[in-house]
This record gives sequence, C-alpha cells and structure tokens, in this order.
Amino acid sequence: MKKFTRFFFSMKFALILLGILIIACVAGSVIPQGEIASYYMSEYGQSGGGAILAIGLDDVFHCPWFVALTVVLCLNLIGCNIIRFPSLLRRTRNGFTPEKYLSSELSGKRVELFRSRDPETLFSKCGFRKLVKGQTSDGRSYIYGVKNKAGIWGAWLCHLGMLIVITGFGLGQMKQVKYAVYGIPGQTKPVEDTQYELTIDDFEVTLRDDDTVEQYTASITMRDTKTGEEASGQTSVNHPCTLLGMRCYQNSTGWAATVQIWKDDELIQEDVLCAGEYVNVEDKEGLTVMFSAFYPDYIRDKDGMPMTASSRMNNPAYLYRLYYQNEILGMNVLEGKEAITVDAYTIIFKDPQSYTLIQIKRDPYTWLAAIGAVIMMAALILAFYLRTAEVYASRSDDGSWPVSGYSRKGGADFVDMLQEKHKELEGGNVSDEQ
Repeated sequence: MKKFTRFFFSMKFALILLGILIIACVAGSVIPQGEIASYYMSEYGQSGGGAILAIGLDDVFHCPWFVALTVVLCLNLIGCNIIRFPSLLRRTRNGFTPEKYLSSELSGKRVELFRSRDPETLFSKCGFRKLVKGQTSDGRSYIYGVKNKAGIWGAWLCHLGMLIVITGFGLGQMKQVKYAVYGIPGQTKPVEDTQYELTIDDFEVTLRDDDTVEQYTASITMRDTKTGEEASGQTSVNHPCTLLGMRCYQNSTGWAATVQIWKDDELIQEDVLCAGEYVNVEDKEGLTVMFSAFYPDYIRDKDGMPMTASSRMNNPAYLYRLYYQNEILGMNVLEGKEAITVDAYTIIFKDPQSYTLIQIKRDPYTWLAAIGAVIMMAALILAFYLRTAEVYASRSDDGSWPVSGYSRKGGADFVDMLQEKHKELEGGNVSDEQ
C-alpha cells in the first residue's frame, strides 16, 4: 500500500497523467468537436470515425475518461503538496545553517573549490547579503552564507498553480455560457437570456490581392440594459475583445440583403435578411420568402450549379426559395434587378452586404485560472532564476580560506560563477585550487 501511495503522489505519475492529457488536448484541437456521427464517418472513414466516437474524441473535454484523469491529476497534485509542505517549511526555517551544511549527510557539498584571501568580499560579490560568522568546534573561524531560500518552493508552487489552473478550467467548462449574435452594421441585437444587447457598429472584410480573405474585423458595443453601462471594442479573427465581462469572438461571416415586398406598386414590407433567413408576407398568410445565398460574381459551374467567380461585385445574384402553405412554390437565382412576381406581389432583393457572427462567451472562473497561471509563472521564476545556493569558508593555519559552495539546481553554473568572481577578486590568480 505504501508503494502505491508513494507512486500515486509522485511526480512521475503526475508527468504520465499530464502526457496523456496533453495528447488528448492536441487531439481535441485537431479533430472538430461536437459534430454529428455521420460527419466523422465521412471525414475519417468507417474505422477512423468509429474509433473517434468510441474513444470520445468527438467531445474530448467532456468525455468521462478525460474528466476522470483530470480528477486523478488534481488528487495527485494535492497529495504532493500536502506531503511536501511540512518538510519544505522546516527546511526554510531551520535547514540553512552552518551546522546543517557541515553535517555528514551534506558532506558531498564540502568539496574545496579554491582558497581565497577575502571570502567575505567574494561572497558579497556573488550576491550573498547575510553572512554568518563563527567558530568551529576546533576553534577555526568560518563564514557561511545562503541566498534565495525561497527557490526551494518553486516546484511546490508550480504544482499549486497547475492545480488552480485545472480547477479554474474545469469549473469554467461546467459553468461557461455561450451566445451567438449576428447582423449587419447598425443593428442592435439582444444577447439571449441576459440583460445585455450588442450593437454592430461596423464590419470590415479585408481582402488580399488574390481576392482571398485576409481578416474580418467588427466594431461592436455591448450595453447593459438594466444599468445603462456600455463598452465598445473591436474583435477580429484570433483577436477577441472583452466587453462588460464577456469575451467576444469574431466567429464567421456571410451575406445579407434587403428584401422589399411590393403590392400594386406600393411598398408594404422591407426587411434585412441574412443568408438562410426568411420572412412571412404580412398580408398574404402562408406566403414565405427565404433568402438562401448571394453570389457577388455569379456564374454556373460545369454542372449548372450557381457559384461565385470572385468576391468582387461584378455580377451580383440572389438565390431564393418561395413557399406557400409550407409547400415550395419555386427556387431560382435573381440576377441584377430581376424580381419575383406572385399574384399582386412583387419581391426584390437589393443592397447586399456582409454580416458578422459574434460568438460571446462568459466564463465565471477565468479569474481563477488566471491566478493559477500567475502562480505558475512565479514558481518558474523561483525554480529557475532564484536558485537556492550556499557557500562556506573556514580559515586554515596558513591564513587562507578554503571555499566550498553548493546549489542543488544549476550546481555547475554556480561553481563556475564562484570561480569567475574569485579570479576577478584575486587579480586572475587562483591559488591552491582543487
């Protein structure tokens, strides 16, 4: 049982768990998440798609084994920190003394590196601010110093930070809410189930010279309808913005157009439709017009299917569907100023423009993950830049001071630094080096 406990709360087991979880996260980033089963079968074949569905790689971050491994990793980190805390605290308080340094268990540290005429100045130049002076049991004077004692907490704090990040991420996944708002510049849309509304102030599609899209950028304003508080910002692909505590992502775009419905030469209805939306004719019950697609540079492919040759407005055309009493009346492409005529009604499409789809996320535990990340960064600084080190020198009969030094991490670099400072102080002459 003790063997199992030691392994369960060991760094080795933590690294194994982390490796598996990292591989799972990479798979979750490469494989589209949350699609229907037929999608994976068509994209990855019967065997590949079946394996993805069986293992749960279609929804990695919510599948039982991923959650279970994350819980086990958290338990491992908690156990590691609980077990190591008392010993680290004792070592911080009482573990750095001349007696400890000279004890038999640390005898490997006491290798004489060189002899110095002025160890006190040498140690000060090496960053040891508080030096302990005294005498050994045989009456020899000594000087001892320690620096960066906090460095021993680096690994412990790294575990703690990792635990907090995982906890924040896990709680965030469980409590995260997502919304989608789409529209054209000038429109204000409610953010469903919230007290907020989003105004799309502007939307720009930047094209490269070859007509491919370089970037989508939306200028938006979020407003709290209860307090009146509002905030504005810009969001583009891979560059989200945060407004009133909600993260706003430029998700996708498409085409919108204005549909006008005339009756006997009188405009009776006008709406802006995004591709895929429809409108019911108000005074003709059962008559529905759907705006299906827009082609800025309309042509037909070799099979006669509509497509666009470029993103330029060279030959704009609108694909529509017309329904009456839920039965399709017709579907066709309108070019230029062509119109649909149904009895006394005339329907036209005009003013094509791009709409933007903004995905809005609120994660109430982002702050917790951020705290964990800060702790991890501090831990890495402690572990790799504030390395704990000790030095010791005792006066010999000839008046010189044999010097030894030790650093658990980067020991060779520390010794090199000691020797370099010694050379500078002694004018380049190193005496009695061993």
